[in-house]
Amino acid sequence: MSTISRRSFLRGSAFVAGSAALGLNGLFGISRAFAQDMSGENDDLQTIINLAATAELFASTHYLAAINGDLGLAQTQVDYLKAAFISERDHYDLLVSLGAEPVVTEFYVPDGLFADQALFSQITEVAETTFVAAYLAATRIFAEMGETAFAVTTAQISGVEAEHRALVRQIGMRLPNDRSYQAFQFANVSGAVPVLQPFLDGSGEGFVGPVAPPTDAEVTAIRAEASALGYNSETLPYAAMM
Repeated sequence: MSTISRRSFLRGSAFVAGSAALGLNGLFGISRAFAQDMSGENDDLQTIINLAATAELFASTHYLAAINGDLGLAQTQVDYLKAAFISERDHYDLLVSLGAEPVVTEFYVPDGLFADQALFSQITEVAETTFVAAYLAATRIFAEMGETAFAVTTAQISGVEAEHRALVRQIGMRLPNDRSYQAFQFANVSGAVPVLQPFLDGSGEGFVGPVAPPTDAEVTAIRAEASALGYNSETLPYAAMM
C-alpha cells in the first residue's frame, strides 16, 4: 500500500465525524449498500446488533491474522492480541445469542497490513476508535429507549474496545492513554459504516482479500490459552445479570 494511500485512508477516517455533511459517498467513494438511511432517526435494535456483530467478527478476524502474521511482535504483545481476540469473540457470541446476523462474513485489509507493525497499529487504532464510538452511539440509543441493561452492556463493551485502542497505540510507540474522554463521533451505530466499509467490501485503495473469519477450531485453541494469559473470563455483561 502506497504512502499516499495510507495517509489518505487515515486522514479520511480521522475526519469521519464530518461525513454527514459530505454524504456517505463522500468518503472512500463508497456506496450506501451497508448503511441505513441517515434521516435523523435512531437505528433500530436489529440494525444495531447486526452492525455490532459485523464489527466484532471483523475484529476477531483482524486480530487472528495479526497473531499469525509477520509483525515482529514481542510475546507480551502477541498475548495482548490473543486476549483482545477472546474478548471480541465474547462480544460476537453475545450479539449472535441476541439474534444478530453479520452483514458480511469475509473482510478486506490494506495490502501488507500484517507484516508492517506501524501500519497495523495505525489501522487498528482507526478501527478500535470507530468501535468505541459506535458502542457509545448504541449506549445513547438504548438509554433513550429506556433499555438500561442494554445501555450498560454496550458501555461495558465500549470500555474494552478502548483498552484495545490503547494497546495498539502502545504497539505503535504512541502514548496509549492520550485522552480524558473517548470520542463521541456518531449519533447512530450506522454512522460508523463509512469508516468500516473498505474492510467490508474491499472498496478502499490498496485493500486485498477476502480474509476468512476464524474457524471454530481456531477460536477454541486461543480460548484454551485464556487462563495462562491471565484473562478474566468471569465478568458478565450487565444484560446477563438482570
